[in-house]
Amino acid sequence: MLVGSRSLLDSLLQVAVFTLFPRCIAAQTTINGQTFTNGLAIIDAPSPSNPGHAGSTIPIAVDVSGDGKLAPAASLPGSDLSTRYDFLEIYLVSAQTNINITVSAGPSLLTNETGSTVKHLNWPIPTCIPAGDYNLTFYEASHVNGQGVFTITPIPIPISNPSASGQCPDLNSLQPQPQASNPLSQSPFASGSTISPSSSTSGMITAAPTPALALTLTLLFFLSFC
Repeated sequence: MLVGSRSLLDSLLQVAVFTLFPRCIAAQTTINGQTFTNGLAIIDAPSPSNPGHAGSTIPIAVDVSGDGKLAPAASLPGSDLSTRYDFLEIYLVSAQTNINITVSAGPSLLTNETGSTVKHLNWPIPTCIPAGDYNLTFYEASHVNGQGVFTITPIPIPISNPSASGQCPDLNSLQPQPQASNPLSQSPFASGSTISPSSSTSGMITAAPTPALALTLTLLFFLSFC
């Protein structure tokens, strides 16, 4: 996730984003309640605009198999497949309330529930956050046919909280919006897209990455691990 841990690198990223890279808005497709990201992940839950309440939990479910079209090794850390996940992280973000809070970072989401093609997380909404409009934002770095892809997928969630209290854990700096990304032109798993059988080590996908600058993508990948 692009948190504000390195001011110099943040500045370099902002230069790349705002002077070299066109402002990007994440794109995704919702079909029968599933959100098909313009990357490899398919978000089964939550559905867009499903309300949340401070003190309750948000059930999160992500299909990492491409509806059975990706090899199981594609979601394992260190995979050498040409089509694979590098990381998948989740943050709750709101420009309205100036909140950017970690939901899941590092490899835990992809490595939990070994053998399961759908990863689940029941995340407790902290009572410290004020009511407002939030995005449950999925950051995916992956490779598709050997080419780097960086996809940002926001799921809008209005959150109610009649009485915010306490200090929020896992807070990060709120990043300038919109953030640059390098997604596929469409989901490779939505209707009309195809991918080769999961037994293939190449995992050829028909949807190509959108044009992007190598400098910006390199910075995005580097900052995600800072």
